Amino acid sequence: MNVKILYLYPDFMNLYGDNGNVRILRKRLEDQGFDVEVVSAAITDSEISFEGVDFVFMGSGYETNRNLVAAHMNQFVDGFKKAVDDGVPMLFTGNSYDILGKGITTHDQKFVEGLNIFDFTFKEQIRKRYTGDVILEVPGTSTRYVGFVNRAGVPDEQNDLICNVIKVIGNVPITKDAVRKNNLLGISLLGPVLLKNPEIADMFVEIICERKGVEFKNIEYPHSFKSHVKTLKALLDTRI
Repeated sequence: MNVKILYLYPDFMNLYGDNGNVRILRKRLEDQGFDVEVVSAAITDSEISFEGVDFVFMGSGYETNRNLVAAHMNQFVDGFKKAVDDGVPMLFTGNSYDILGKGITTHDQKFVEGLNIFDFTFKEQIRKRYTGDVILEVPGTSTRYVGFVNRAGVPDEQNDLICNVIKVIGNVPITKDAVRKNNLLGISLLGPVLLKNPEIADMFVEIICERKGVEFKNIEYPHSFKSHVKTLKALLDTRI
């Protein structure tokens, strides 16, 4: 059975090894018995279709690239919103999830229209970047996510944000992070998020299996699990 992954703007939005998330998900889906096809969308494309797509990914990029991507994506926002409403699994990492809100106010006070999936807006500043390692926790659970954050702005309000920030090692001025609607997840963490956070990878694979009518195989990935546990312990043990 075929699974189609749509990788949005791999040339523009691929810092910190974000493309590793596509490789990790592909391997996990192949382990489930799927034939996996990865297709890319570029800033030069005159059409981006979300029809027949089983997973969508966008990584992090320079702020100028992100703003160009936001404008380009708005040409196809109706198809994107339909895919979100239909429950297509999606992962937006780093500053790519900025475009899911109402818009972005740039450091020179220009407004870049967002995709209007959520109510927040982002405001850039150029005096100092916000960087650091963080631990996120899903309220009411023991689920914790770990990773690195590097951004030039923060959301103006937090009503849509679903995770509590329980520790920051750095200067990241956030107390909440991550957004979710149906099977769309946006999160500030960078790099191979699915390696450091195997629960997120398992979640997406299970969703895809369910949508395909295939029984999910519980396969262990000990290196990924150890990476998460080791990183979490190191961050918890670090004095700040």
